Amino acid sequence: TGEPEPEGVKVPILGWGTHVMASVNKEVVATAADKLNTPRDVMIDPDKPGDIWIANHGNETMVVVYNSLSAAQSVKAYWSLGSAHFFARPSAIAWGTTATFATMHETDQLTQGASPPGTPEDFMGPTLQSADPGTFDAGHGSHLDMLHNSPNGMGIAWERDNVYWTFDGYHSSITRYDFKADHGKGGQFHGDGDIARYAEGDVKRVAGIPSHMEMDRETGLLYIADTGNNRIAVLDTATGTKGGGTQPVYDGPNQYKMNGANIYTLIDGAAEGLQSPSGLAIAGDQIFVGDNGTGIIYAFDMAGKKLDWLETGIAPGGLMGIEIDQAGNLVLANAADNEVWYLLPRSPNEI
Repeated sequence: TGEPEPEGVKVPILGWGTHVMASVNKEVVATAADKLNTPRDVMIDPDKPGDIWIANHGNETMVVVYNSLSAAQSVKAYWSLGSAHFFARPSAIAWGTTATFATMHETDQLTQGASPPGTPEDFMGPTLQSADPGTFDAGHGSHLDMLHNSPNGMGIAWERDNVYWTFDGYHSSITRYDFKADHGKGGQFHGDGDIARYAEGDVKRVAGIPSHMEMDRETGLLYIADTGNNRIAVLDTATGTKGGGTQPVYDGPNQYKMNGANIYTLIDGAAEGLQSPSGLAIAGDQIFVGDNGTGIIYAFDMAGKKLDWLETGIAPGGLMGIEIDQAGNLVLANAADNEVWYLLPRSPNEI
């Protein structure tokens, strides 16, 4: 794992500088028995911090752990016939405004029947979803909007309102999707959308490994696990100039390129001992990175300096999305074992 952390910097959730799982408390909150099947990402409801939403790539289900780590904990899996399109092969999820989130999908296959008359392979893109437990079905009935032309999507992050940034693996770009006014549950009007393609060719997808992202809404900086280039990149979303249109255009939204945006390397993975950065979370002044290739979770400061790390023991290829909750606990998706774990800090007196 390379160099030791700077003197005096020990991150509680990563074991206080010991780097071993024995220095944290592990709680498994969902398993294959709860219909986990290649969980790719985890998301915590900011209004109900005990609720964990889990996107399953393998069976196209959303599994929700309600009231986690309490006596009232329960787990429910959501799937409907519409999930084959509106929740197709999910790779990443991001919470937005109250009871609303969006999903990104790693597929370039037909999801709505043969083409024609079905939709073509490059039709996939982000889906805006309602988290209303009374109607959520991971499908047509609860989706609020959908925009297209970003197949093989690997990551997603919320900016504001109905605006999301996506890792577009098909075009090797970071693409901003503004759904504008959603069409309501089960609707189909997409013509008011705005789709801007940034940094085309500057990021690189690795099949099967999500490239998660986090938005700093105060600075406008977008942090990106650029898996194929083995780095954590930063896109200054305030930069770039509007260029020409992009094709094809489905359903009539405004589509165009943004030229000259500033994207740079914050963390060089090879220099820091990483192999395949995938999971990404920001908590306070620390950036947490999950390495899909090694199962190690790292902490860096906002300048990209390594602080600490934890060797989870998850098999190579298994560590996917990570989240830090409001109490400083860490939630992770373990696709190798079809589990979702809570990691909780232990008192330094217990170490």
